[in-house]
Amino acid sequence: MRKTPTAPKGWSAFSYHSSSNHCQTAKNPLPQIQKTYLYLNRPTPAIPLADATIHTIPAADTAFIAGRYPQGLLKRRWLYHHLFWLGYYGLTIALYANLREKIHAGIYLMTAMMILFQAGFCYLNLYLLIPRLLFTRKYAWYILSLIAILMLCPFLVLSVEQAYYSWLENNTTVKPHILTINIWLVGIIQFIYALGLATGIKFVKDTLLNQQLQKEREKHYLETELKFLRAQIQPHFFFNTLNNIYSLTLKKSDQAPDIVLKLSDLMSYMLYESTAPLVPLQKEIDYLRNYLDVEQLRFGQRLTIVFTIEGETATANIPPMILILFLENSFKHGVKNNLSNIELDIRLKVTDNHLYFHVENPVSEEESDPDTKGIGLKNVRRRLDLLYGDKYTLDIREENKLFIVFLKMPLC
Repeated sequence: MRKTPTAPKGWSAFSYHSSSNHCQTAKNPLPQIQKTYLYLNRPTPAIPLADATIHTIPAADTAFIAGRYPQGLLKRRWLYHHLFWLGYYGLTIALYANLREKIHAGIYLMTAMMILFQAGFCYLNLYLLIPRLLFTRKYAWYILSLIAILMLCPFLVLSVEQAYYSWLENNTTVKPHILTINIWLVGIIQFIYALGLATGIKFVKDTLLNQQLQKEREKHYLETELKFLRAQIQPHFFFNTLNNIYSLTLKKSDQAPDIVLKLSDLMSYMLYESTAPLVPLQKEIDYLRNYLDVEQLRFGQRLTIVFTIEGETATANIPPMILILFLENSFKHGVKNNLSNIELDIRLKVTDNHLYFHVENPVSEEESDPDTKGIGLKNVRRRLDLLYGDKYTLDIREENKLFIVFLKMPLC
């Protein structure tokens, strides 16, 4: 006499017992059905991931002189630039005030003119010399151009300043000979300082921008890959279910309408609800129960399923179509080719904001190496890696002629 598996202590059991022709929670007569297969000649091919459209931003646009900015940053860009140069102007005036006992109006005017020249020099370097010469590996031309502008700009500033002070004939603080080598060298140092400060800020900003764009590209790629992985798990289940329906219609079974309704629920969930990043855990459990109903119908009285659930499932959310892959793998590699009576033990537990999922089924003699069966387990491993990184645990092993899957994952 076959021993019926019992629910572990502390678990509320949702059990299928085909030998008694009913379910403990609801009437569900599931007679044993002779398997008849309907072969479809043209299954829909999966779309290779390489063919998926992934919108990326060219690397040239995210270089030091980034051509694209986030919309919010673009709107505030010129405001930030004006604030930077105003702050730089105030810092320069404060430095002059610390070095001089008295600052006359000419200092304010000449400092503003000098900073305008410095700003023009910085923008010329950042937006013309670097992209046109440095990025095109014309290093000699870049260095020569930079040196020439560094020598010319301070000379122009000092020339204007000399002319201005010469015009102020009655100003006793005038220094009539400003245009000297020493003052010119000081001007060059001031321009180098402004250039280094502006270039450093630009470099840091563009580095952060590139990192943001790279994260967006990676996120878009991962979303595309997740959609591709979800698309892989759907077709073969529909083909198996159609075979079951075909078998029932040949026998004129009264169960055919019920299974068609269950298939409709499964398709509705897969096509419309499983496309969301997260779904309520309770809906995923209902989906698993419908799937188990279909498989119970397929294998009849030789299959006994114990599905136990513990914890609060009403408020939890999980990524869709994760748990179903473990059940499909159990039926495909542990139940389908096993002609004896089969006992399938499924446990789901919610505690400490984590989901624990355990599946245990006999290993078919025709199957080996259960960790590498088809795309199912590889698919779910890849999805879990993309979604949780190292924050989940998946243990798949064969022990005492049992195929055991244990999953621990955080809930959202």
